[in-house]
Amino acid sequence: MVDTPMPLTAHLAELRLRLIWCLLALTVGFIICYAFSDKIVAALQFPPTLVGSRIKVPLQIIAPAEAFMTYIKVALIAGLFLVLPVVLYQLWQFVAPGLLEHEKKYTVPFLVGSAVLFYSGGIIFYLVLPFIIHFLLSFATGDIRALLSVGYYVTFCVRLMIAFGLVFQLPIVVVFLTQLGLLSSRLLVRYFRHAVVLIFIIAAVLTPTTDPLSLLFMVLPMLLLYGLSILAAKGVELRQRNAER
Repeated sequence: MVDTPMPLTAHLAELRLRLIWCLLALTVGFIICYAFSDKIVAALQFPPTLVGSRIKVPLQIIAPAEAFMTYIKVALIAGLFLVLPVVLYQLWQFVAPGLLEHEKKYTVPFLVGSAVLFYSGGIIFYLVLPFIIHFLLSFATGDIRALLSVGYYVTFCVRLMIAFGLVFQLPIVVVFLTQLGLLSSRLLVRYFRHAVVLIFIIAAVLTPTTDPLSLLFMVLPMLLLYGLSILAAKGVELRQRNAER
């Protein structure tokens, strides 16, 4: 059976439909999360501390509409996180008709794995957040008082959480590059020592604290991700060799 190419207007209509579903899902997620936006901000202000006493981030409002706009921002971002599986499903529904059968088989694990790893990065960020805040606020000594703008603090947390989520995409990137033949498991093993040094540098940048425990919370998952990337690359190479037989 020969596939009939879809005209451009049909592609645009399909794209519009998928965007509408994404916007509807984001609207629902926004409404749900806005009802809990104050609790989400409170969760960032009182992050759970695994070691030591619980920390409280001193927040203040420096503009009349700052709190309202912060709640809007929190609801939008949390809503997007909540409906991310729906957005990825709509993306899959749009690209699936243009993929070959073997490409469809690999696309779903890529999308699911990417979402799971991104969520995992967000969780790790939330666990190390108290250590980061404790270190940064430790410079408020003497006549310097720590009073953070709630809008700036939420933006700081969101950017850092996204950074953690992107770092956790390492296995997905490695699999993709291995599929293209630009990377190999042998190369990853050969440069393992260099990767360890780079991981410590990245972890030190993302968690700028002198506390070794917070650094460990970031380094260990990244080392685990590097090991998983080697295994994933080996799996891709094995599958390619079997396909060539």
